[in-house]
Amino acid sequence: MRESDQEIDAKSQQQRKLPNNMDDEMDMIENLPEAMLLHILSFLPAKDVLKTSILSKRWRHLWMSVSNLSFEEWRPDKFVMFMNSAERAMMCRDVPRIEKFSLSSHMLNSACINALISKALSFKVQDFSLRLVYVGVPISLPHHLFSCPTLTVLNLEEVTQFPCTACLPNLKKVRLSCCLLPHQQSLLHFFSGCPKLQKLILNRCFWRDANLGFISTPMPEPVDITQLPSTTCLPDLKELELSFCLLPYGQSTVQFFGDCPKLQKLTLKECHWGLAKCLYISTPMLESVVICDATSSSGCKVVISGSNIKSFSYYGDLRTTYCLCSSSIVDAYIHVHSKGKIEREGREKEVAHRVHKLIMEFCNVEHLGLSPDTLEALAYAEELDLPVFQRLTRLELKRKSVDLSCRALNRLLQKLPHLDCLDFRMGVFLSKKHKNFALDPLPPCFLTQLKIIKIHTSSLTDEELHAVGILFRVSTVLEKVYISGGGLNKNKISMLARESKFEIISM
Repeated sequence: MRESDQEIDAKSQQQRKLPNNMDDEMDMIENLPEAMLLHILSFLPAKDVLKTSILSKRWRHLWMSVSNLSFEEWRPDKFVMFMNSAERAMMCRDVPRIEKFSLSSHMLNSACINALISKALSFKVQDFSLRLVYVGVPISLPHHLFSCPTLTVLNLEEVTQFPCTACLPNLKKVRLSCCLLPHQQSLLHFFSGCPKLQKLILNRCFWRDANLGFISTPMPEPVDITQLPSTTCLPDLKELELSFCLLPYGQSTVQFFGDCPKLQKLTLKECHWGLAKCLYISTPMLESVVICDATSSSGCKVVISGSNIKSFSYYGDLRTTYCLCSSSIVDAYIHVHSKGKIEREGREKEVAHRVHKLIMEFCNVEHLGLSPDTLEALAYAEELDLPVFQRLTRLELKRKSVDLSCRALNRLLQKLPHLDCLDFRMGVFLSKKHKNFALDPLPPCFLTQLKIIKIHTSSLTDEELHAVGILFRVSTVLEKVYISGGGLNKNKISMLARESKFEIISM
């Protein structure tokens, strides 16, 4: 017998058994507009969305109208129950479309999984994410996944079977992680069926060898690499991110991304240059470049050219030489890590010269970010003169607390005549042994330009207060000091002597 609405409400009241204050909160939620409730439910896993049907009469059918569905289950013993719940959720849909569909599970039953995927595609899904861990022989996915006209976002992880062709006319964003891709020419043919593709992310993928039928790994280590085709023709691509990739193996000189005329943002993470001696990256619309260097790459010169590049970020230990042929960069960041390893390998001078070469390319930037390790690397080559940064107004020091006695820091500050904001993202300190420390010579910007100092720290130590006190005494035109850590830190620095009157603001 079908339950009446009164019985459902009574049953849900008994099941909830909420304290009075929680009942009040529940009433507030129930009074929200339906559109807002559906928006809130769209952020929950599907299994939790289904549970809301017992809350009250209003909630009984509300879950059927949720447009975002996320299914996840990794316990093999719960797979059958999980699939039954997912099938019920799909069969009882009360809306003609699904905006976002996500499925993460072991591939224990290919027929059930493929049926669920097909059902989702029938609802004209736009954003589709799939992560399947295979148990046994890899299974092919439904071919119509790669010919769905409504798809705009496709996120596939650990997928091993791809067709050689695709017809995804509205696809704009693709992320492939730990996938076994078709051989290079087939992949290019595959992407030719995605005419509106604007963002592509390849992470730890493998290539299927066209002749041998298995993964091609020309380098013994690391094995998680993707060898890219020598040309990549994606005419509408705006963002490209490559992680753990290998550039065309065996070529001494490579020109890359030239067939991506609209590319604006390029991110290279832990990529390997193979045997390439020189790599040219050039595309007319490129605006942002982010490089996280692979620790095993070396011996290659990377030339990055573009008249529209506005932002450049580098993370690594500079085993590769970088040349930036662009005077348009306004925002730059360098983080040299593995300082101990650099010293053990005796690469101090080499790294110092490469840091200096990069910084010389940034003479027109307005915002410069450096890590303390980068500054310390510069200290290995004090004979190298730094350029004057006539346009730079903001210096940001990240990653860890900065030692105010670092000589490379003072050398840099001398070259920043128009510095307006000095931002210590992880704090600044000075050892108590430097009782009579002075910034000598005093950077001119402290007397004429520096108006803002930002200090990010949880709790000011004596060494940090020592450093901040010195900064206050030499900053004659300071207007604002931003300090994190709450009122206690604000009170501490309020007690310090200062050369000028300025406002102290808690962050």
